Amino acid sequence: MLAKAIARESGAVFINVRISNLMSKWFGDAQKLVSAVFSLAHKLQPAIIFIDEVDSFLGQRRTTDHEAMTNMKTEFMSLWDGFTTDQNARVMVLAATNRPSELDEAILRRFTQIFEIGIPVQSERNKILQVVLKGENVEPNVDYDHIARLCEGFTGSDILEVCKQAAFYPIRELLDNERNGRKLDKPRPLRQSDLERALSTSRKCKKAASSGLQSPLWVRPTDSEDDQVQNAILEISKLMSRIVESSQSEPQEPSSP
Repeated sequence: MLAKAIARESGAVFINVRISNLMSKWFGDAQKLVSAVFSLAHKLQPAIIFIDEVDSFLGQRRTTDHEAMTNMKTEFMSLWDGFTTDQNARVMVLAATNRPSELDEAILRRFTQIFEIGIPVQSERNKILQVVLKGENVEPNVDYDHIARLCEGFTGSDILEVCKQAAFYPIRELLDNERNGRKLDKPRPLRQSDLERALSTSRKCKKAASSGLQSPLWVRPTDSEDDQVQNAILEISKLMSRIVESSQSEPQEPSSP
């Protein structure tokens, strides 16, 4: 969600790279697929190449790594370097991980900006709840502040799962009524009690890579926690905008016939 927000704010094309789509049983195909990603980004620029769970793809190199995976990493870094040295390139590589200590040092050096997106505070949890439930059939008297307090320690994905679980209760009641011979046109609105019930059965997500976040390569911003996510979006959007403006201001060489 954060990566898409950055792309939207900067006006860049968002290319979500799934590692499973890069893998192939045919030797050499992985490098071709990686090359195709960068070629597409170059054609659609300004563009953001986003890799979720990047540690599973660009983790530390080991002697036990499969040759195909090693070649794919090398190809990715080589193409990435080509974009960073091209003054006209308007392509940014953005990645997310909950295990920064597992990333290869060569990869960490290529990331000029690193942000820690921590566990949301109450005000942020309130906003997440309202975003997730926006446009849904919810009773108007739901106390979002109260639910946000109960969600202490939850991540954004945890809150999303709580809302999904809560949404099942009105549907279950509708099905129960139909089985009992009472026909209803649609499920009742979502109630605060549904959210509280879902919370009581939900498990908090463990904060991953707590030791890895202590690495000197992973420096926490000094901004307040309330504005942490917004500042991350703003900083990366500004960086992408500067790349776009710089490229547009430079005279383009005429193409040969």
